[in-house]
Amino acid sequence: MLVAVSFFLGVINATADQFGTSVATDWQNWAAFSQGGGLSDTTTVTDQSGGTYVKGNVGVWGSGNVTLSGNAILDGDLYYRTTGTLKLSDNAKITGMRHHDAAGDTILQNSSNEAYMESSQLATQTDHGGYTYSVNGGPPQSGPLTNINTNQNITITGTGHVVLTLQNFVLTSSATITLQGTAATTFVFNISKSFSLTSSSRIVLSGVLASNVVYNVIGTGSDASVGGSAKLQGILLANRRNVVLSGSSITTGEVVGNKISISGTAQLIHASP
Repeated sequence: MLVAVSFFLGVINATADQFGTSVATDWQNWAAFSQGGGLSDTTTVTDQSGGTYVKGNVGVWGSGNVTLSGNAILDGDLYYRTTGTLKLSDNAKITGMRHHDAAGDTILQNSSNEAYMESSQLATQTDHGGYTYSVNGGPPQSGPLTNINTNQNITITGTGHVVLTLQNFVLTSSATITLQGTAATTFVFNISKSFSLTSSSRIVLSGVLASNVVYNVIGTGSDASVGGSAKLQGILLANRRNVVLSGSSITTGEVVGNKISISGTAQLIHASP
């Protein structure tokens, strides 16, 4: 336990994280982190059912309630608030330790605060260029790119720190977004309205690390969702939105949301910062 506590603690760091904020990176140490509360239609914070698989630690703040059922597997540790309950049924299992104590609450509250601060600081960053994009293999175009709502293929090539301010990030059909750069390239997508990947749409990273891509879905609104056989790579940061992972979708990175629901055979694989 002492190792775990020292691993997660530390709210503010004078050194910027990979996205240029002053927030420590403890909030990035989860596969899934549920802020909880904020919506009147549910008292369950995290619901994992069916044949789902989560690789990495899961943190549940807010009301602290967790439900795992069916053949769901949480391949990691579970931290859930001392005021919450864990409902484990059918063949569902947790391979790691269960942290349901005051020390765990401290870790959870710290990550909650950091995630909120991270989103707020990211939202102040603006599109300053540093990238080009092409549609369906066409000629490169310069920004700004202000809306992604498409069933087409888009390649975004960036250098250094790239920020895109978008209304929507919505991929349908077999749309592919390719983010091209190096291991040192970072992408920030500030999204004010909808975020969803459906059907066989996907995010492809070419030289870019999943931990260096963040989709900052700002404020309240519709669920942030990854469904069908879609594939998402990067950090989905949606503190005030419900997050739904369904179908046979695969998310590689991290998910932060209000209520998190994982169903079907969806997979969530943590990518460490």
